Amino acid sequence: MTTATTGDATSTPRSRLLPQGVGVAADVAAVAALLAGGGRPIVWAGSLGAVLAGSYLLVRRLGQPVDRTAVMGLAVAVVGAGIFGYALRPSPPAGPAQQTTAASHPAGPTTAASPSTGPTTNSPTPGAPTADTPVETWLADLAAVDGGRGWRHGAATVDGTPHPRSVIGSTCSSTDDPTESFHLGRRYSRLRSTIGLPDDAPDDAHTRFRVLVDRKVLFQRDLRLGETATVDVGVSNGLRLTLEVDSIGITPCGDTAVWGEAVLR
Repeated sequence: MTTATTGDATSTPRSRLLPQGVGVAADVAAVAALLAGGGRPIVWAGSLGAVLAGSYLLVRRLGQPVDRTAVMGLAVAVVGAGIFGYALRPSPPAGPAQQTTAASHPAGPTTAASPSTGPTTNSPTPGAPTADTPVETWLADLAAVDGGRGWRHGAATVDGTPHPRSVIGSTCSSTDDPTESFHLGRRYSRLRSTIGLPDDAPDDAHTRFRVLVDRKVLFQRDLRLGETATVDVGVSNGLRLTLEVDSIGITPCGDTAVWGEAVLR
């Protein structure tokens, strides 16, 4: 009798601990699979196993006083049922913002945008230098180092097109300078600009435009009212840039030469 009693006393705790351990392990496995994104079937199996283990403990304790085993069985079953129900919930529908994003960014390989084939504008946009782009400077933002009496920097309209950043020269030979010079410091490689006569110039005005770098003529063009031309010349290693204007024929006093949106790059 003593031996049998001892055997029952030692085996009973083990039989109680086995379902508890299985239930707790099943709950932990279900939560781990849920957090790791291991798939709903794994979560369902783990949580269902916990429910069965907890229910088994409760069934065994029916009609007996409530003790730790019954409480553990209830806790395992409730947690397992909660995980199982959470895994069964449907995915929330995409909101308006998500639908808009998905529609504007369809799945699939993306291709590089093809370069624009439309007409280019005559107004470059200087910006801060980067590792891939050189320094760009509006000529109208530079101070003249020589000449420039009678010249101004600002807005002008040429052939109906406004040029808010322009260098504007005068051909009034009796009072104004025919040239205006700027220091380049060997920092730039090209000069680009749209040139022409301002729309308020005299109807018979006729102006000669010249670009010189270190006294060497790189560009020359004669224009009348309503005519325009594009300047695009190299100024690499240049120290001094000179813009020169001259009236052909008559010599009207006033703004008769516009270097529109002139930019150094």
